[in-house]
Amino acid sequence: MTRQRLPKELRHRDPEFIRAVLPPLWLASTVWFRAEVHGFENVPDEPVLFVGNHSGGGATPDTFVFLLAYNTYFTVEGRPLYALAHDTVTAAPVIGGLTRKLGVVPAANSFAERIFDSGGSALVYPGGDVEALRPWRDRNKIIFSGRKGFLRLAHKCNVKIVPVVATGGHDTLIVLNDGRRTAQLLRLDKLARVKSMPMTLSIPWGLSPLPLPHFPLPAKIRMQVLEPIDVRDRFGEDPDWDRALGYVTSVMQVGLSKLASKTIVPMVR
Repeated sequence: MTRQRLPKELRHRDPEFIRAVLPPLWLASTVWFRAEVHGFENVPDEPVLFVGNHSGGGATPDTFVFLLAYNTYFTVEGRPLYALAHDTVTAAPVIGGLTRKLGVVPAANSFAERIFDSGGSALVYPGGDVEALRPWRDRNKIIFSGRKGFLRLAHKCNVKIVPVVATGGHDTLIVLNDGRRTAQLLRLDKLARVKSMPMTLSIPWGLSPLPLPHFPLPAKIRMQVLEPIDVRDRFGEDPDWDRALGYVTSVMQVGLSKLASKTIVPMVR
């Protein structure tokens, strides 16, 4: 589908811009994050819903690594990919405009449905800010907090779910505690859809009680694309959503644990 015929909400994605920035940004990612993304051969040749685990606070380096790797593997215009993100990302000054050019759109099912109708694929992070700001000790855990909207979306639009697991993103920002209680006390969950407000350690802020925009620390980011899951085929026309959520998260947890096991910490003698 030509850009002019796309729904207006999707026209911000700029293939020419992506082509121009892809080589230097991918080079920077391979140097700074030593990025590795494997498993694209598992992606079927049709629109799919990529479902990932989220790390690294607001910088979410794993998102950008995946967008860069995907566009490198499938080419910029071959199989368009859009990432659904919190409004604070897409509406941010300067950064918001750049992310929209890369294909980042507000996180709403209506946007995802338009993406699938246009022949594109969507990338979602059901864990949201709770998972992106989970304590560092839980960095290798899938935390979706019971959210099932992505399952209903895949079922309604009859697209397969393709899980994507990633490690290393949570080493670019050190989250020291679970900030969900703080967000509730400040009513941020009601006022700004912010569910977590933890204590963090980052550059340039050092120790901070706020997840401020930060410069990601260098870390090894590994990503693995897992085999697709057909929600309708596996769970039928009237799914047990709790069972479906349990299945998807367990598959992703196994994949994430295997990926995390590749990080070898040398013993001190």
